[in-house]
Amino acid sequence: MRSAYGDFFNHDDEADGYDRLVQNDQDPIRTGYRDVLRWVIQEARIDATSRVLELGSGTGNLSALIGACSELVCVDLSERMEAIAKPKLTHLARRRFIKADILEVFSFEVGRFDSVISSYAVHHLTPDEKHRLFHCLPTVLVSGSRAVFGDLMLQNAEERGTKIEEYLAKRDRSTAEAIGEEFFWQLDSTVTELTKLGFEVSSKRFSHLSYGLVATWQG
Repeated sequence: MRSAYGDFFNHDDEADGYDRLVQNDQDPIRTGYRDVLRWVIQEARIDATSRVLELGSGTGNLSALIGACSELVCVDLSERMEAIAKPKLTHLARRRFIKADILEVFSFEVGRFDSVISSYAVHHLTPDEKHRLFHCLPTVLVSGSRAVFGDLMLQNAEERGTKIEEYLAKRDRSTAEAIGEEFFWQLDSTVTELTKLGFEVSSKRFSHLSYGLVATWQG
């Protein structure tokens, strides 16, 4: 099981400049980036006893905010991004990197986790692939644990069309194309699906395009 666009979105070619790009708060795609990451770690409720799985670990900006954990398993396809991440994460002694697609990793023997975290990665999955991801989460979570995501999200399909028109009117073709060509989450269908699977779900908005989502596994 591997996502269709994982290799296309692995960011190897952008690795050296990635951290500089994400700091550009004037870019609608990046607005709220630092606040989103801090919120994800806060809501994941990680402590020194936690086993943590990070999907799409990139240059390590999210997991660098973890104070301590029992074990951190980071998953990403980009070795160049991982080379940048590694020096940021020396305070986490029990960290393991798996070079894999974020769907593919669920076919590995990774065990169970107290927290699954991810930022700005799952929007690269198609709607069907998000569906697969949501169904995989219970296989790696212990009862009462949390999957926490910070990402590019929209309320529903109607808002997607509205936002494309809005950014085209502002002559911001780059943002309009990103909304049209990538697979931003749709919150309405996501919350419905996760709830049906047995998760308790809550969300928080950070910008016009970014949200955080907590899915607490009740199984």
